[in-house]
Amino acid sequence: MKIKHLLSFISLTSLLLAAPVSAEESAKRPDDTFKKAMTYFYQKKFEMAELMLQEELKLHPENQLAYSYLGDIFLNKKRYDGALELYHKALDINPDSAEDYFRLGQVYYYKKQATPAIENFQKSFRLNQSIKFAYYHIGLAYLMLERDKQHTIENWENYLKIAPEDPQYEKIRRAIELLKDPDFVLPPPGSDISVEEALHLGGIVLKDADRKAEDKKAGHEDKKTKNKLEDIYRDDGL
Repeated sequence: MKIKHLLSFISLTSLLLAAPVSAEESAKRPDDTFKKAMTYFYQKKFEMAELMLQEELKLHPENQLAYSYLGDIFLNKKRYDGALELYHKALDINPDSAEDYFRLGQVYYYKKQATPAIENFQKSFRLNQSIKFAYYHIGLAYLMLERDKQHTIENWENYLKIAPEDPQYEKIRRAIELLKDPDFVLPPPGSDISVEEALHLGGIVLKDADRKAEDKKAGHEDKKTKNKLEDIYRDDGL
């Protein structure tokens, strides 16, 4: 997974990574270098933002937000090890930064490391209960990395309880119902049928999935656009 996979029947784009502060809040800082970096960041000019953030950290190595934003850029570029280092540096300065723990969870998720991903998502929510979507991502890690239906269901149901206002509520509820179907079998890692396709097909059993995989190899797959699970929540800042 990689800032990308999602339920084929769910086409949504929402917030995933919450920026540490808004552009307006950043603009209030007196440091001109950091202000310029933030301007480039919110304009999605990430190459320039990276250069300015590197310069800012030379001048002010105690700037936690600079580490966080630079980590976001590295995450966007899939430079996962570099992003991990930057988020840890941000947490060294502010150990209570829930947003940086959430980011760590994301990096570990993209590195396919379920346990540290889940632990960091959980810590993020404990520190800041407004980060409700951490529960969604905990369920996603269980689903995509562990193939654990029960823990996915539990965490997604918890998410819907604490975030009933989510505009994607009904779509997530439908996914939960599919996962609860006793006939529904998650395709194993490496299967020609992806989790997204299995959910899109609506509770197929494994033998049906295998047959459809053979059809796919034979060139009989329907032409359709497939979205990815992670794209249910994406960071429009990235």
